[in-house]
Amino acid sequence: MPGDVGEETLEIGAVVGKRYKVVQKLGEGGCGSVFKVEDTSEKGQHYALKVEFKSQDAGNILKMEVQILSQLISKKHVAKCVASGKKERYSYMVMTLLGESLDSLLKKHGPFLNVSTQVRIGICILFGIKQVHDIGYLHRDLKPANVAMGCKGSADERYFLVLDFGLARQYIADEDDGLKMRRPREKTYFRGTARYCSVAMHDRYEQGRVDDLWALVYILAEMRCRLAWHDVDDKVEIGEMKRKIHDEVLFAKSPVQMLSFVKTVRSTLFYHRPDYEKLFKLLEDVMKCANYKWSDPYHWEPEKKKNPASQGNKFGLGKKGTKESGELPEASFFTVDDFNTNPLGF
Repeated sequence: MPGDVGEETLEIGAVVGKRYKVVQKLGEGGCGSVFKVEDTSEKGQHYALKVEFKSQDAGNILKMEVQILSQLISKKHVAKCVASGKKERYSYMVMTLLGESLDSLLKKHGPFLNVSTQVRIGICILFGIKQVHDIGYLHRDLKPANVAMGCKGSADERYFLVLDFGLARQYIADEDDGLKMRRPREKTYFRGTARYCSVAMHDRYEQGRVDDLWALVYILAEMRCRLAWHDVDDKVEIGEMKRKIHDEVLFAKSPVQMLSFVKTVRSTLFYHRPDYEKLFKLLEDVMKCANYKWSDPYHWEPEKKKNPASQGNKFGLGKKGTKESGELPEASFFTVDDFNTNPLGF
């Protein structure tokens, strides 16, 4: 019957939370399933529904997602949790419906993207990372599959949002004398994705804010050049390759500012607050030097007439250089103020 929940799926037409009707299955993983749902109380309004079945023993991953999204509710450029609950056989969360993931876009339009797209996505991810850090959490599994564009027609349709907080961990503790960073455990279990995690995670050290930034480093590099360990599955071997690779090789197809970016990340220690502002300025400098605009079409969007003055030849780009702005409104999507606030004080 419609509405019945099996061990692995919900039927099309099922209604969850008395108002969210399942219209399409979007994906499935070890931690549950994702569906597109329509709000029956608001015709034409669609959301994403995440369902965690108790039979899958996912370890309350969805509970962590609800907790984090609830704390991010007042922040900009983040997915919103609009409803959540528990049923006899599953837990669920209704959230903002997003567009394509970066992973999907790379597979469809890659394998590599132009520099203009690379740096804009990088800034969006950096902002998303900071938003999570500012409420006291680490993501711990940043990768292209966990970054997605806003849904078409939404206020965030030109932004990339960080999502999937199932492996997140709180790095602060409320002690007698106020909020403090939790002391790192001597050794931890592996958390994350081997291709993008930090060397410290390969060594099973506690992850800190800097480890999320290492994931961003590898995502930035991969948007322009195949990672040396792309086809390697062994975690130990991948860790050794990360240790040995030179920055100049990692960012061989990227702007020179990326060398300063990774150097800044490398100088950040576990207890250090990352210099988000400096990292933002390095990426912004790429845009300024090449006259890239936030309103430029992304790599996969229709190209407009090229403007020779704004070509990225100084970065050694190939045929797909700068794309001139189309009919999109010009705007600076982010400012320094978005990256220099420090609500936790450490």
